[in-house]
Amino acid sequence: MPARKKPLMVLQGAKDPPVLQVESDEIVAAVKKNGVPVEYVLFEDKGHGIVKKENEIEGYGKVLQFLDTHLKKANP
Repeated sequence: MPARKKPLMVLQGAKDPPVLQVESDEIVAAVKKNGVPVEYVLFEDKGHGIVKKENEIEGYGKVLQFLDTHLKKANP
């Protein structure tokens, strides 16, 4: 049976001290290399957690879009 490749979404703050951007960059690159669909959303002005209203709107909008895209594919 072939390996199943579930899509992945990563939201990362460029200024996040506990979760460094380079770590997310490496994870995303490895996942892409394995042929897994991945969406990477990087907030240049964000630390750990979504605080700014504009980032909330953008981030949750992208999550909704991601789920809409991938759940509809899984359940036509």
